[in-house]
Amino acid sequence: MYISIPGDWGDRIFPRSGVSVCSDYSVDSIRKALDLGEKNFLICADAVSDFSGWLFVQDHLALFGTGTLAGPNDPAGPRFPNLRGMYIVPEIEEDSVRTGTVMRVPDIRLSTGAELRAFPCDALVSHGIDQAIAAAHGGAKVIFVLSCRESGGTKTSDHSFLNRLLQEIEGGEE
Repeated sequence: MYISIPGDWGDRIFPRSGVSVCSDYSVDSIRKALDLGEKNFLICADAVSDFSGWLFVQDHLALFGTGTLAGPNDPAGPRFPNLRGMYIVPEIEEDSVRTGTVMRVPDIRLSTGAELRAFPCDALVSHGIDQAIAAAHGGAKVIFVLSCRESGGTKTSDHSFLNRLLQEIEGGEE
């Protein structure tokens, strides 16, 4: 499994065999992992929402800017990939975890919360959707999980959930 986390999350994931953690938070790092044969991705991002906690993404809206599939086709996948069902949502029972739709905005630091009310979404992100699309374009399975905070709130400091998530995933792969 290849894990892509924001660089400012530091060492939140405990090392384990078969897991590559990358804080090079870019589409290029995802494509390099695909070239090396990786087919399972856990992509994490910070988000603004109307709640604090964790959100598994089941779908996304990307209305702002160009997408990672614009321009010449990357040979990792077909020119027009079907992105329906690209997200895997693990079944984890925990009070601080929800499932929903995320929308990409240019900069979550500038969001006002009106975006959450104006569109059918549960959270706003500035990063992560392009990485998830690049992985899905290459035929990979993607788990996209967000650390949500309320507008004006502070970031989640307890990332122990990520390690519990990895244990659940590893337990299900046997």
